[in-house]
Amino acid sequence: MVTCVSAARLTVFLERAYRAAGMTRGGARTMAQAHVEAELRGLTGHGIRLAPGYLCKLRTGRLNPRPKIVPRAHGAAVLALDGDLAPGPVAARHALASATIRARQAGVGLVTVRDVGHAGALGVFVTWAARHRMIAVLAAQTSAASVALRGGSGRGILGNSALAIAVPGKREGEPVVVDLAASAMSWGTLHQHAARDRLLPVGTALDTAGQPVRKPADAAVLLPAGERAQAMAIVLELLVGALTGSTPLPGGGEGRGLWSLVIDPRALGASHLTDAVAEVARAVRVDGARMPGDRAWSAHAQAATTGIALDADDLRALTAAAGDDVPIPDWALPFHNSTAPAAGQES
Repeated sequence: MVTCVSAARLTVFLERAYRAAGMTRGGARTMAQAHVEAELRGLTGHGIRLAPGYLCKLRTGRLNPRPKIVPRAHGAAVLALDGDLAPGPVAARHALASATIRARQAGVGLVTVRDVGHAGALGVFVTWAARHRMIAVLAAQTSAASVALRGGSGRGILGNSALAIAVPGKREGEPVVVDLAASAMSWGTLHQHAARDRLLPVGTALDTAGQPVRKPADAAVLLPAGERAQAMAIVLELLVGALTGSTPLPGGGEGRGLWSLVIDPRALGASHLTDAVAEVARAVRVDGARMPGDRAWSAHAQAATTGIALDADDLRALTAAAGDDVPIPDWALPFHNSTAPAAGQES
């Protein structure tokens, strides 16, 4: 069962929940916007489903509701920050804003942050930079060793580190966006398969004994989406872990790293970048394929009109996690009870 709610109403409720958990008004708005934008794009595994886990960590001290993100090293085009256990969306927005400022001044800006929480859908944040006519790259670690190696022992070795890239395009507000992780399927998507009683595709996950599984409930670790994805996962662990001063392999704690790169095309004499994007897009679509991000923008347009479709179980978990001090809106009352399912696994 699902219920539909407007983006504006959902944003207000989420902001109130994060404010009640101790966040500043700006921080709460960043968190709410990240969840809602993910839902609008159809990325439900990284939408409101993540909020109960974030709220719990904020209240128990595993994440800092009012972090002081401070520099620890800097240069003309680079900046290394200490995240002070900031929620990942807050740290990601801060890093990209800082990198954008440097890109406007030096043509390129590289900003790293260590000691931050799970960042959610990275494509949401690089889109913001691309709407300022910048190319943006964002990479983030995950804390859990939830990805096994193909041909390995079957144990979780790597994190499901993620990478997003956005390139400004001709369509206003709709850049070309690649947002992916190394695994064949995220934990959020696996949760959706479980909720809909669907079997997992072959080669998606292993059980605790290292054997391939099709039932979502049996999945203990994920598998990379092929050898190239596995190579990407290894390189991301090296780049993000080493460059941010975080652990190169998942340590299980909240203190993980992320880094952002922003490029001003004009500094490279590439002022006609959007024309090139349009030419490539025409060729791709004429050939019957989609550009990266097309599916998300189509879902966004529909949800902006019809409302965001929220799963009943996820909505129950959210209203329960919001706390007694947050009034439950009328549209969520039918789904509010104290026996909501536990928050799902990140990434």
